[in-house]
Amino acid sequence: MNFFEFFRSSDTPSRRNLIFLVLAYFSILFNYPMIRASSTTFFFEAFGAKSSPTAWLWGVIFLSITVFCSNALQSKFSVQKVFFIVSTLSFGIFLISTLAYQNGMKNVTYIPFIWKEIYIVLQIHLLLGYVNNCFKKKDFKLLIGIVGGIGSLGGILGGWVTSFVADRVGTYPVMWIGLVFVMVPALIFMATKVLPKEDGTKSDSPIASFTPEITRYVAIIASIVALSQFIINIADFNFHLAFERTITESSARTSYLGNIFMLINLVTFVLQFLVLPFVMLRVSERNYHIFIPLSYLGCLSLLLVTPYSGVIPYAIFFIYLKASDYSLFSAGKEILYQPLGSNQKYGAKYLTDMLVYRIAKAMIAAVLIYVQTSTILNTMMTVFLLVWTVLVIHLFKLHRQLFT
Repeated sequence: MNFFEFFRSSDTPSRRNLIFLVLAYFSILFNYPMIRASSTTFFFEAFGAKSSPTAWLWGVIFLSITVFCSNALQSKFSVQKVFFIVSTLSFGIFLISTLAYQNGMKNVTYIPFIWKEIYIVLQIHLLLGYVNNCFKKKDFKLLIGIVGGIGSLGGILGGWVTSFVADRVGTYPVMWIGLVFVMVPALIFMATKVLPKEDGTKSDSPIASFTPEITRYVAIIASIVALSQFIINIADFNFHLAFERTITESSARTSYLGNIFMLINLVTFVLQFLVLPFVMLRVSERNYHIFIPLSYLGCLSLLLVTPYSGVIPYAIFFIYLKASDYSLFSAGKEILYQPLGSNQKYGAKYLTDMLVYRIAKAMIAAVLIYVQTSTILNTMMTVFLLVWTVLVIHLFKLHRQLFT
């Protein structure tokens, strides 16, 4: 069965729900390039790229508070309402901090630079957690590539709008446009069907639903997520240093970053539409997950032997890592959550996609403050990728014990 056969065979409410989910995901990825590019430009103007690891460390504090609040809210409210609260809070944070910076308050640029990473993780976590609970594993494998691919179109369009607007009228209008669309996915998501609790009553918080065996399983997934973030953020840091050296003008920086995010989403789109629908249904989950770190290792090897200098090699490596993280790794990780109970899925995503995701970024940020030698950083990435591969093998041994 392909996507169109699945769509035609579904009843009208299910079709309507799927359409709203796709539109919400599209709008999330549409607004993110604008928010990220403009907030990054403001931060670099105020403090420079070398200060970004310090901001990542501060991000852990904000994330810890956010995860605690989101986890508590979801034990009382539907995922749609929690999503709306997160989006409204993000709108207020970006609006107030940008107005403050526009009026000369330089230090406030830390706030949108930190929150841009938290709000996107929250929005995607809540939406994909809902999608994961809506469909069975077989249907989810069929749909995840299509949903992600259409979402990537939003990122492509958002990146193009970022570059187009920045080139013509500057960075602030980019932020104002992005700000409007922060709320759009929340309004769309509110129109989706509210899923009942597993027992029909108010449930425990998602994390409280774990058993000891599930905790072990989620801990390995969390370790893999941490390693992925170590690698991606080292590549991100190297790219930012090369980017800051090469491009110095404010609007040009915003425009360049818009093009980078457009290319990231273009590669993500290709992987989602052309690779995932074929691979998900034909390659074993174990081999699929082993391929990801090995492909990163291959790309890192090419980066190390390239004769070219400047920002382009770092940009290419960064684009592939981010695109595959958004598509191949993200889809594969969602499949790992499938055997879990409904509430356990949200709990696993809280720990891995939100808490561990940001703690890992903070840990590598602490290292990057003091270690900025390329040889050491490349060696670290190589070791992390090899450990990742070993963890995947162990994960699927446990997977067979628990769910087969």
